[in-house]
Amino acid sequence: MTPSPNRIRPPERPPGGPRNPTQPTQGERVWRNSFFYFSALMGALALVDFSAGRFALGLGDAGIACLMLSLMTQFPFVRAVLERGSSGASDKSGEALQREAERLRAENPWVERLSNLGWILLLCSLFLRVTGME
Repeated sequence: MTPSPNRIRPPERPPGGPRNPTQPTQGERVWRNSFFYFSALMGALALVDFSAGRFALGLGDAGIACLMLSLMTQFPFVRAVLERGSSGASDKSGEALQREAERLRAENPWVERLSNLGWILLLCSLFLRVTGME
C-alpha cells in the first residue's frame, strides 16, 4: 500500500534554520534526565539517612533533591545566559533574559515553590548540624 500524497506532513525545517521552541533539544533532554536521576539518587540517600536516624543529613539530601528537581526545567534560561555571555552583554539581551525567566515561571509555577522548599530544608539541615544534632 502506498502512502497517500494528500497526507498532512509537518513543515520541514531547513538545516540551521529556526527550530520549534516546543521541541526539546538533545542538550535539554540530557539536562532534564541528569537532574531527574540525580534527584532520585539524593531522595534515596535521604531515605537511607532517615532510616539510619541521621535526621539532619536526611533533610540536607531531601533539600538537594528538591533543588535538582526545580532545575530540570531551567535549561532554556541557562542556555540563554551562556549565549549572552559568549556574545557580549547588551541591554537587549538582558531584556530577553528577563522575558525568558518570566516565561519559564509562567509555564512552571511549581518550580519556585520547590526551590524554596529545597533551600529551607538545606538551612534546617545546616542549623541542626551546627547545633550538634545529626
